[in-house]
Amino acid sequence: MTTWTSRPLAALGLFSLLGACDASQTDGGGLLANLVPPQDAALPPVPLSQALMMRGQVTLVPPRGYCIDPESLSQSFALMARCDTMGAATGGNGAPIGVLTVSFARNVLNPDLPSAQDVATAFALAPPENSRTAQDSVIFKTTGTAPTADLSPDHWRAVAKVAGFTMGLALFGPEGRRAVSAEGAEVLQETITRTTARTNAA
Repeated sequence: MTTWTSRPLAALGLFSLLGACDASQTDGGGLLANLVPPQDAALPPVPLSQALMMRGQVTLVPPRGYCIDPESLSQSFALMARCDTMGAATGGNGAPIGVLTVSFARNVLNPDLPSAQDVATAFALAPPENSRTAQDSVIFKTTGTAPTADLSPDHWRAVAKVAGFTMGLALFGPEGRRAVSAEGAEVLQETITRTTARTNAA
């Protein structure tokens, strides 16, 4: 992994879990297929509409139509997908098919967000495109190795500040579908906005 030259090396830990979203692939059926519980499962895990992270200091709220996979959840990492692809009886609300990962790191050594180029360099990704920079967030499109063969290497990434923590996000979707279009940036922005609002309200 290429390290940043302008940021503390410890900041690399912020993104180390974003590649973990391929861990659900066990039978070659693709990541989205494996999010659906087996038909013979007596008590399948219930997808979550929100989750407390970082010892309760952050409330993660998915974008509309997405749910959190409870089996992926830790204090600093969560995997999300459209609710109906995870076996929820209802949900989806027209949301784009995709896989969204979120990780958190305590914002101690470096209060500044890395730039889109910093993130792309750290992961040996293609130069960032369509970068959107706000006071507390950076969203951009890039190209890199997809978690599974059924997802496009073109994807969206973001970093944001939330309640003293740095939030890293990555959204992958099938080739040519909505999640990898400009709509993908809106999915990430909605995740950041909803998570920030719910966390600040707690």
